[in-house]
Amino acid sequence: MPNIKAVSLIFLFVLLLIYRSKSIAILLVAAIVGITVVGFRQAALNNQLIQSKIGSSVSVEGVIHSDPVFKSGKVNGSFRSNSQYSCLFKVTRIDGAGIDLPLRLKFDTKNKLQIDQMVSMKVKVVKTKERKVAALVIASGEITIIKQPKRLFQLTSEIRKDFRNLAPKTSVGALIPGLVIGDTSLQSEVFTEQMRRVGLSHLTAVSGANFALVASFLFWLLQFVVRNLKHRLQLVFLILLLFIFLVRPTPSVLRAAVMTAVVLLAKFFGNKSLGIPSLAAAITLLILLDPLQSIDPGFVLSVLATAGILLLSPVIEQKLARYVSTEWIAQGISIPVSATVFCLPIIVLLSGQLSLVTVPANILVAPVIAPITVLGFISAMFSPFSTAVAQLLFAIATPFASWIVFVSNLMADVPIISFNQSGVFLCLFLLALIAVIKRRPQITALILIIFIGQVIFSAQMWPGKGWQVVNCDVGQGDALVINLGSANAILVDVGPEPIKIDRCLRRLGIKSIPLLILTHFHADHVGGVSAVLKNRKVGQVWISNLSEPAGSYKSTMAQLTGLNVKVVNQGEEYLLPDFGAQIFVVWPASSLDAMPVLPGDGSAANNSSVSVIIKTNKFSLFAGGDIEPAAQEAITNSGYLKKVDYLKVSHHGSAYQYLPMLDQLMPKVAIISVGINNSYGHPSGQFIDQMQRRGIQVWRTDHSGGISLATPNKIRVTGKEWWQIRWG
Repeated sequence: MPNIKAVSLIFLFVLLLIYRSKSIAILLVAAIVGITVVGFRQAALNNQLIQSKIGSSVSVEGVIHSDPVFKSGKVNGSFRSNSQYSCLFKVTRIDGAGIDLPLRLKFDTKNKLQIDQMVSMKVKVVKTKERKVAALVIASGEITIIKQPKRLFQLTSEIRKDFRNLAPKTSVGALIPGLVIGDTSLQSEVFTEQMRRVGLSHLTAVSGANFALVASFLFWLLQFVVRNLKHRLQLVFLILLLFIFLVRPTPSVLRAAVMTAVVLLAKFFGNKSLGIPSLAAAITLLILLDPLQSIDPGFVLSVLATAGILLLSPVIEQKLARYVSTEWIAQGISIPVSATVFCLPIIVLLSGQLSLVTVPANILVAPVIAPITVLGFISAMFSPFSTAVAQLLFAIATPFASWIVFVSNLMADVPIISFNQSGVFLCLFLLALIAVIKRRPQITALILIIFIGQVIFSAQMWPGKGWQVVNCDVGQGDALVINLGSANAILVDVGPEPIKIDRCLRRLGIKSIPLLILTHFHADHVGGVSAVLKNRKVGQVWISNLSEPAGSYKSTMAQLTGLNVKVVNQGEEYLLPDFGAQIFVVWPASSLDAMPVLPGDGSAANNSSVSVIIKTNKFSLFAGGDIEPAAQEAITNSGYLKKVDYLKVSHHGSAYQYLPMLDQLMPKVAIISVGINNSYGHPSGQFIDQMQRRGIQVWRTDHSGGISLATPNKIRVTGKEWWQIRWG
């Protein structure tokens, strides 16, 4: 993520260049005050007591300050860590000493905690990079509940739970609680990434747009009951106050509520000029109350979304008035579209990605956001009292949510533009902004030419026409794709996480996988399997004959339920006649003898890796998972090994290699799939030297990104140079 302070200073400098007036002094004073206030808050977070406890175990008391969010375990090397809950925690005592600081709390999933509960526990204090908290604390053992939440929080927690229970276990069902009350706990990681890719993820974050839509509906509805504008405004504010507790009074929600108040004041007092000054006052108030908001990207997005609603939404609404007679329907379209347009530059800056379908997608889904929000809000209100009415309203909202999922699925396959360094986008954007303001069309045209040229060049370069083999850049893990034509491929391993392998397969246009080979059950080879199975046809799945590690084996096999899964052994040969491919299984042996245990995450599992030679009429390839020297020697002496064109280097290029095997394979090109700056020291420089001495071209994903191979000797990479703009 780029440095928000640096971005803010650059933006301030551009403003000073554009507007040379007294505003310079005002801006400088505001900057000095802001830096001073942030400094005081940062000093408070660097509390000596908490800092002295870093790395040690302590007893703490405090209050849960946000709803615990489920965080699935991350892959660390070959294993996946345990899943946990994460929440904000306001600590009031540490080892009996009084204190008042915000912390990030992580705890085991066996503990069930709620917002506003007072608890005590034993924790380990860990240093954190999160700027809004003083430290990360990880609970160990049981958590004691000292005091239950206040009645208002208990009531709203029950409403959230009842509303969540109305949702069917589908992407559509999971979307509605996110849209209405910001509850994304039912959404899968793959669907969340898909929404982010298309540019629709902001819909499930409670923002000023949510409040504005609810407020607009309430104003429209209450006009038939409450004629007096002032009384109507007061009633709406009261209902929105209750809505705040339903969606949770977190800093982002309070920020959205304040921004909505700005819009309401500007709109319903009939003074458009009041909007921007009110926005400025709201920004000042929020930063004074919580100075660290100033370095929070969410704060910037809230401000820009509100500015869009104030400045652009009335223009869009006026245009729509010619075709839509109902005011709140027009607002339901204009509000999300205007907010998206204003937020888009910052979203690109933060993510390093620009989706060409973001604005069209938001325009297409805009008409259904209002009915989902309103119907969902009413459904949530009825859920504790009348399940039947709540289910009916939820069912009515479902077709509207289905439209959003349909648009997301449809546009997810459209490539996005990726910036290796988001600073490149920042520079281009600021130059274009200055050029437009200063009316310099030549500069604008030059920037567009550079931008479009880079994108076209990238699209032509990777994976390239006629690609045969691609090693996806999945970090510290493996994922090898063998092209069978017509959107079909053999896939060897799936990487550690769903998002990266899904992104790679989308880029390659793979829709069907006649053969999926999972070499062994280490998490960096099977962790992304859920994304591979989603919306793709998988024929047969090959697995190792060793069901270790047990946890990874169990979770992977559960996801493969219903598929044709086969345990393969050395000496077996298979044909894919429709695709002209032969696969020879050269390992593992049907019975595995004990082999030396080497340093690392598990030699037994590594040496059980399914190892294959894949041959087509154009090339041959060896892929051996994570096999170590003992297994490599056994394969070399088995008589099954043959010369190949391409070698997928085993075990991420570790130092544990059997060189006679390399001499038998005699590949022209070797690919090392490895994560940048990994903790294992992969790949081994000595082994790379050995390959290069034999005249083998060595390519590695940590340096080159995704690697594409085609005969004769056509090698293309996505590249990781800072200046690159490419399709992703």
